[in-house]
Amino acid sequence: MQSQIVRNVRKSIFYSVLADETTDISQIEQFSLCVLYVEDKSYKIREDFLTFVLVYDVTGEGLANTVLETLSILGLDLKKMRGQGYDGAATMRGQFRRVQASIKEKLPLALYTHCSSHSLNLCLSDASNIPSIRNCMGVIKEVCRFFHMSAKRTEIAKSMISDCCPEQKKKKCISLCETRWWKGTTRCFYLKTF
Repeated sequence: MQSQIVRNVRKSIFYSVLADETTDISQIEQFSLCVLYVEDKSYKIREDFLTFVLVYDVTGEGLANTVLETLSILGLDLKKMRGQGYDGAATMRGQFRRVQASIKEKLPLALYTHCSSHSLNLCLSDASNIPSIRNCMGVIKEVCRFFHMSAKRTEIAKSMISDCCPEQKKKKCISLCETRWWKGTTRCFYLKTF
């Protein structure tokens, strides 16, 4: 799978990197590395996971070197990198000796963009403190749970979704997940349509 993604990225004119540092359950620092590119034949924008990388140096310079070394090991041309996106933590976005600044120094065309999904998630987390929004999300969660508690009600929900939203491939009310905000938009759309 990874080798196919790398081949696809190599065929693309340019690519961008998305990375996020995390500590796993065993307290090991690692980096998840994803790549955005335009698919060669279909011209579709793709966002694919590349790899997890163990991190030994969590300084900005160390993380930048980890990103660049990993891309090189995978066989990606660093000169084709045109973007880099991170979650906005101080280590990731700072101006001096931080990841984006270190990479930009070596690859001036690799522009930094704060991860918009992370920004939106922060906004939604803050919005969930507003009582009316919190209550609305609670109602949506309970409606989905109501349908999930019965196979018969699940079939009724699927039928209703098919009738009102025939273009939708997924015909099931998706359970609420606070960290996956995009699923909430689909859920709200279904309920609004009913």
